[in-house]
Amino acid sequence: MMLQVIFLHICLYGGYSSIAKHNLSGFHKAIFYLIFLSSRCPVYVYILIFGYFSVSSNKTLDSIKGKIAKIYLPMLFYSLSIPFLGQIFGLWQLNSIEKVRAFFPFTSRIWYFMTLYLLVLILSPFLNKTLTALSKKEYTRLIIILFLMFSVWTLFAQLDQTSKVIRLNKIFDTDGKCLYGFVYMYILGGYLRLHIPCSKNVQYRYLFAFAFLTLVNAALCYFIDSYSNISSHNNNPFVVIQSACLLLFFRDLKFKSKPINYIAAVNLGVYMIHEHFLIRNKLWHDWFGCLSDKSFYRSNTYPFKILLICLTVFTVCGIIEKVRVWLFNAAKFLIQKLKSDSTETSA
Repeated sequence: MMLQVIFLHICLYGGYSSIAKHNLSGFHKAIFYLIFLSSRCPVYVYILIFGYFSVSSNKTLDSIKGKIAKIYLPMLFYSLSIPFLGQIFGLWQLNSIEKVRAFFPFTSRIWYFMTLYLLVLILSPFLNKTLTALSKKEYTRLIIILFLMFSVWTLFAQLDQTSKVIRLNKIFDTDGKCLYGFVYMYILGGYLRLHIPCSKNVQYRYLFAFAFLTLVNAALCYFIDSYSNISSHNNNPFVVIQSACLLLFFRDLKFKSKPINYIAAVNLGVYMIHEHFLIRNKLWHDWFGCLSDKSFYRSNTYPFKILLICLTVFTVCGIIEKVRVWLFNAAKFLIQKLKSDSTETSA
């Protein structure tokens, strides 16, 4: 999922998406749409997973304070360390607004995903009580209503053929990057946990459904001009269903892997480092500026080069995140030791 996030940023900030749509043709353009539209799910999958594992918990707002701090403190660490260390090493010069903004990563929305994730986390104890009290019939109706409102309505409101009749102005955001979109997916994740039973065997039908929806989504981009931009939105109906299919497929896929768990632990750190707006500008405009050059895509090996870039960004940011975790653990150990020494001295 995190590698897909990095790939999506290559498409958005690195220029791959724009070049593919306007300069590539035939096989290369088809490959772009297939890979791009099969990688549109990670943001919503993370929230689905959150809802899936949290909905049945009985935690209160007081009991999740530790989890809130566990997410917010790394946010604050990277929000302060990235801009000021970058200035010390001459990577950029900060203006007064950027300096103040660094102290308020939650409200200044340095990372929209992290701010929304924390907001959903704060709301989760109240959502859980409501959702677990619903009957399956009531919950199903709620999911259908939300799907029609946040996915279907937004889709038709942006198509040239229907936008004059079905409108969204002052009603919904269009791409799903907002609080109601995240709450919507949290609720859907809870539904999958409470009302879609697990299977003893892996269900490949979910994987086939995911692939089929990718093909349909890509085909619509070719036949409906105004659809190509909408196809990649988080709340696109195909993307929402694909996200659910991925969760259901991997839920029933029984395996254990310590290396995967070890690597997955760095995901949020990888996201915050490479998606910080200062790092983002350096990353895609300077360090990997080749991505915006049309000649980069003339070689048949460019997909492998893009994969290598994704792996490089993930690995470097992952190592930095592991260092951050080590620093936090060391600080925690020192604080506990000082408290222990203080207690012994007092005794």
